Amino acid sequence: MVKKQREVNAVRKGQTVVVIVLSLVALLAVLGLALDGSRLYRTRRILQNAADAAALAGAQELAMNPTTTSPAVIWRKVVQYLQANAPNYTTARAWLVQGSTRLQEITNGTGSSIPVGANGVEVQVQRGETVLFGGVLGQRTALVSARARANAGNLRTMPARSDTIPIAVHYEIIRNANVGDLLTVWDGFQVSVQTPPGSPRNYGDPSNPYSGWLNLAWIHNPDEATLGSREVDPSHSQANVNDWILNGNPYPIIAGSLFGNDGDFIMGDPGIRASGLQALENKRQQYVNQGRRPIFYFIVFDRYFDRSGMSSLFPTHGGFPNSLYFHAIGFVAIEVTEVRWQGSARGGKYVKGTFVAFVRSGDINPNSSFSGDAEMVKSVALTE
Repeated sequence: MVKKQREVNAVRKGQTVVVIVLSLVALLAVLGLALDGSRLYRTRRILQNAADAAALAGAQELAMNPTTTSPAVIWRKVVQYLQANAPNYTTARAWLVQGSTRLQEITNGTGSSIPVGANGVEVQVQRGETVLFGGVLGQRTALVSARARANAGNLRTMPARSDTIPIAVHYEIIRNANVGDLLTVWDGFQVSVQTPPGSPRNYGDPSNPYSGWLNLAWIHNPDEATLGSREVDPSHSQANVNDWILNGNPYPIIAGSLFGNDGDFIMGDPGIRASGLQALENKRQQYVNQGRRPIFYFIVFDRYFDRSGMSSLFPTHGGFPNSLYFHAIGFVAIEVTEVRWQGSARGGKYVKGTFVAFVRSGDINPNSSFSGDAEMVKSVALTE
C-alpha cells in the first residue's frame, strides 16, 4: 500500500514538472511575443515617420521647382530624409503621383522629365527586424513596412495675420509670369510684368480691371453658415485697410476654384490709395531693417462682379453693398522692392516686386489645377 502510494506521488510529481515546464514555455512564448511586438511596433513608427518626412520633402521639391526639378532630384530628397529618420532601413521605393494614382516610379537614374499632372510623391520603406520567439518557430526575421503619400497644390486658406496685402491681381497675369519676373501694379487698372531683360507685358484697360485695391469691408463666401460671417460695416475707413497692411489680414482669406462660385468674394475697387501705399512702404522698410526679405502675399482673382452680378450669383443672400467684388482663387508671393505713393495713375503710384516661389503649411485647394499653378503659393500635405 505504501509502495503504491509512493508510485502515485511520483507520477503526480512528474505531472507537476511537465505542467511547470509547459507553463514556462508558454510564459516565455508570451514574453517573447510581447518583446517582438514592442520592437516591431517601434520599428513601424520609426519607418512611418521617415516615410512621412520623405514624402513631404519630395512633394515640397516638386512644388517649389515644378519646371526645373527632375525625378532623380526628388529621389535624392526622399533618400536624404529616409536616411536622416530611419538610417537602418533595408529597401525603399518612391513614385510620382497624380492624386492617388501612381504615374512613374523614381530612382536615382530616372529620366529628367516630370510626368504631366504629377502633384505628389508616394514613398514605401521596409526594414527586416530580428525576432526572438519567431526563431523558435523557424522565422528569425520579420519584414516591417510603412507607406506615405504627400500631395502639393495651391494654398486654399491664408491664415489671419499673415502678410497678405489688400491688392488683387488677375490670374491671367500669374498664368503668363515666371518666378523671378518683375511685377508692377499701377494705380488704376494696369499691371506690368517684365522678364529680365525683356520688355514689360502690360495688362488692363478702363473696362477690365487687372488689379484691385481690396478694402475688406465686405467678404462673401457661400459657406458662411459654416465659416462664420466676415462681413464688415461697408462704411469703414481707410484706416482699417492700413491696419490690415501693417498687422496682417484680420480674417482668413479663402481661395475658391477657377471660375467657380466657391471661395471668397472680396469687396474692392481699382486704384491704389496713397496712405495704404505709405503703410506698405513702412512695413517693407521695417522688414529690411530687421534683415528679413520683404515678402508679401497678393491675392489672385479670376473675375469680378458688381452688386447686381453678386445678387444673380447668390439670389438668396439678401443684397450686397454697391461696389465691385473680386473672386479670390489663390495667392502669389511677391518680394516688394519699391513702393511709390505719390503721383498720378499709370506712371505715378505703384507697387513693384518680384515673383517668389513659396510653400506654406495649410490646406490644399482641390480645384486649383490651371496653367497659373507654377507661380501660385503652394501647400504640401500628407494625404495618406
